[in-house]
Amino acid sequence: MPVFLFTIHAYRSWSEDHPKGFVQRDEGLQKSNRRLAQWRMQHAKNSPARVEGIAQEAILGVVENIATERAVRLHGAAVTPTHFHVLVSFRSPACTCGVAKFCRPACPARRFVETVIVRMKRKVGQTVAKLNGTCDRPWLSRGWDSTRVRDRPHFDYLLKTYFPKHVAEGGMVRRWE
Repeated sequence: MPVFLFTIHAYRSWSEDHPKGFVQRDEGLQKSNRRLAQWRMQHAKNSPARVEGIAQEAILGVVENIATERAVRLHGAAVTPTHFHVLVSFRSPACTCGVAKFCRPACPARRFVETVIVRMKRKVGQTVAKLNGTCDRPWLSRGWDSTRVRDRPHFDYLLKTYFPKHVAEGGMVRRWE
């Protein structure tokens, strides 16, 4: 049964001068770059987005609704002011990659989970915009990260250790049985 963790960041929440580096679309992880971060900050049309309070609760509601709509099993979610994680599994379509950390682009399971992510991102963005009374303001970054959960210990670590750490970041965590 394919199990995926996906992460979606708030708009401009992970700057190019982050100590761990940054992800450049279609190029992957890059070294930290202070000059690029300054240039992007000067040319940005909107300030960095933060999702707090009622909006975090609303995101958890959207996540639950989309999981039901797309018939995926929702195991847990963590929402902070700068990003959110969702842990899901499903029976079909099956993964054709085995237990690799990242499924290949042609894998039916990966293609399916990406349709779930796209739908979830769209509805989360609309919900947060409505709560904040905004339009034409991005709330989420363009991309996302989807990682295949390798095994049961990895799954347990995410739910029991990794997700709870997000509460200290001003976030919320919810688990579903």
